[in-house]
Amino acid sequence: MNEIIRIENLTHTYGEGTPFRRSAVENLSLDIYHGEFLGLIGHTGSGKSTLIQHLNGLLKPTGGRVLLDGEDIWADPKKIRSVRFRVGLVFQYPEYQLFEADIFTDVCFGPKNLGLPQEEVEKRVNHALKQIHIEHLRDKQIYKMSGGEKKMASIATILAMTPDIILMDEPSAALDPQNRRNLIRVLNEFSYLKLIASHDLDFVWDTCDRTILLSEGRIVCDGDTREILSDRKLLETHGLELPLSLYRK
Repeated sequence: MNEIIRIENLTHTYGEGTPFRRSAVENLSLDIYHGEFLGLIGHTGSGKSTLIQHLNGLLKPTGGRVLLDGEDIWADPKKIRSVRFRVGLVFQYPEYQLFEADIFTDVCFGPKNLGLPQEEVEKRVNHALKQIHIEHLRDKQIYKMSGGEKKMASIATILAMTPDIILMDEPSAALDPQNRRNLIRVLNEFSYLKLIASHDLDFVWDTCDRTILLSEGRIVCDGDTREILSDRKLLETHGLELPLSLYRK
């Protein structure tokens, strides 16, 4: 099984040269493979968001490197834009990604920036909206949308770029039960490599095949989701609790 992303000795330090210096990720190495659905868990401050923001070049490593199909994404900084087309990042807060008046116009923004003809732009947008089952909302104004609708729209803005990989930071945050179920269903339909960073261990349980537990910027364990999330002692040691679904059994 060939990896699509390889992380080698990644370190990211905030506040270098100041009294507030801290390493959010420390000497971390990891291989991520085609077609996986990977969960990244850990308490607040464990390094989850910092790690995923390196995978599409939103952050630049202090040390180490990130390889995409065997090539260092920062070998030529001028090409980092092309990396972001291949590795899409959905932020925790949809407001960070939605800035046009309506959904259709917003989802058009990325493909237009690729310089595609209008016909291809609209084809991609229509396909993205259909993939996540919100084509009926295409003309809805952003300010009239619910939190769940905004979340799905923000995912559509990434899908329209036809990425190879989708990264999601706290995808289930602030979703009501119905929108949460819809999101799980949609994500499980995708054949992309998917990586989510989440505090919602039930969401990880319902979606991810493989899970990585981070603590203080380092990997504590990496393995089968069900095994890791069933280990009460392991989770409690690192400030987490069993998924609620296990308490109900």
